[in-house]
Amino acid sequence: MNKERQPAPWLPPGTIHTVGRLAARERARPASSGSRRMPWAERRSQLLDACLESFVARGLEMTTMDTIASQAGVSKPLVYRHFHNRSEALLAVVAQESDRILGQLGLVGESTARPDFEGLLTGFLAFAADRPKSYRLLFQLVDASSGPPRRQLDSLRATISQGLERSVLAQAGVGEDLSDAVSISRLGHLMLSILEGVAGGLLSGDDAVVVAATLSRLLRPDWVLSALLPAADPAEQRRPTTLASG
Repeated sequence: MNKERQPAPWLPPGTIHTVGRLAARERARPASSGSRRMPWAERRSQLLDACLESFVARGLEMTTMDTIASQAGVSKPLVYRHFHNRSEALLAVVAQESDRILGQLGLVGESTARPDFEGLLTGFLAFAADRPKSYRLLFQLVDASSGPPRRQLDSLRATISQGLERSVLAQAGVGEDLSDAVSISRLGHLMLSILEGVAGGLLSGDDAVVVAATLSRLLRPDWVLSALLPAADPAEQRRPTTLASG
């Protein structure tokens, strides 16, 4: 005679019924929002945002894979699926924010068009005002570090400096082939150094539009170029440079 098999016969029937209901409830419980399955790109974007928050809040040295996971609300093994270590996570977020500011400045791709001078000033200051954590990570925290993230920042600065050089020469109505008369590289570094110093003040709440307007009057391209002309020809130095745009 076949007998119906009773699960866990050592438990009383009431307990078996209760355990079964709890198990069914556990199966029906949805996964937490932090650990739910996401497309790879969406998950990586979430983790990069968590990296940015963690590095700015805790500093580069105090941020760990644990703090990144905690900030993102996910498990540490999930973070390791995207970044092998903290250094790789930092480099990834620096690359992301570098691309972000270059996109805002219109300095991406292989375009040969000369960017607008005032547009670069306004765009750079707007980035600092709208994304203070990104600006602090790039131009303050990473600036004081070394290794691949710092080299990434140096590359970013070189690209922005070149954009400023081209825009100044365009607005001043002169050609780019001035290697014998003007140190173009020195011009770009000079402009960017001033721009970074002014942008740093925006982190305390200054108005980006007002600051950009003031800066564009102080950093007139013809004045900057005149200051960089060689001293060999005093008459040429005294001659005012005429802006192409008037």
